[in-house]
Amino acid sequence: MNKFLSSMTSVCFSASLLLQGCVTVSENPSVEDGGNPAVTTGANTSAAYYGTGPNNSRPAPQTRPVDLTNVTGAKLTSEKYSVRGNKDYVVLGQKYKVWRDVDSYYEEGTASWYGPGFHGQNTSNGEPYNMNGYTAAHKNLPLPSFLKVTNLENGKAVIVRVNDRGPFHGNRILDLSRGAASKIGVIGPGTARVSVELIKTVPNSEQTSMNLLNGYKPYIQIFSTMDYNKAENIKNSLAKETGKPVFIQNYQQAYRIKVGPLKQDEAASTLSTIKQCGYAGAFFTAD
Repeated sequence: MNKFLSSMTSVCFSASLLLQGCVTVSENPSVEDGGNPAVTTGANTSAAYYGTGPNNSRPAPQTRPVDLTNVTGAKLTSEKYSVRGNKDYVVLGQKYKVWRDVDSYYEEGTASWYGPGFHGQNTSNGEPYNMNGYTAAHKNLPLPSFLKVTNLENGKAVIVRVNDRGPFHGNRILDLSRGAASKIGVIGPGTARVSVELIKTVPNSEQTSMNLLNGYKPYIQIFSTMDYNKAENIKNSLAKETGKPVFIQNYQQAYRIKVGPLKQDEAASTLSTIKQCGYAGAFFTAD
């Protein structure tokens, strides 16, 4: 994401979301058990330091349910993981692994926040960052995920929706939006020691597949033209040649001809067929 570069000069590294409402939770929604651990992992323990998440490290588990009593912030929803922002990546020479199958996670560490410099910019999953919303950036959790974040210095807590990557400054474990940081008293000092608990929402029946999260792109863009009739002719011709669903996508006064969604085992052969039909510039795309 473009924030990787801009964050190298930023005190608080990250960018957050268009938080579908950023409304408070008026009552406890339907969630699965999560919770706090009996012990905290960290640099002083003999176990692996799970919180930073480089390489193949795994998150520390929760051992009791997350208590959301009187905790407000982001609205909990059951939604699919984003196609964007859920691929393993490298920043400043360090490899980071996305915890695609995580269902239990607790950590204590330092959280920071970021604001006006990133407001309106795209987050890792493509949403505009709303600095006044209840969002956060995390290095490893799948996007989006929901967390209960508690300021261990004053006991204040907030629910955030993770939709971005970071922070990559020092040993910080979380970057909060301005709205979330303000709610738990992090704005003034700039950083605070927090506990982070995963809120496991009810699974979405149309959850994004592991193939997509691993970087698979299920669509092929074939051609783009300003002429709708030409686009229609190409669509009809390739639908017959490939036997796959072909559609026209209207994009900024142009018409993109695309095929998909495709299963992973048929994608390569479909692209080959399209190129044999004269469209050498066809390519895979996520949407």
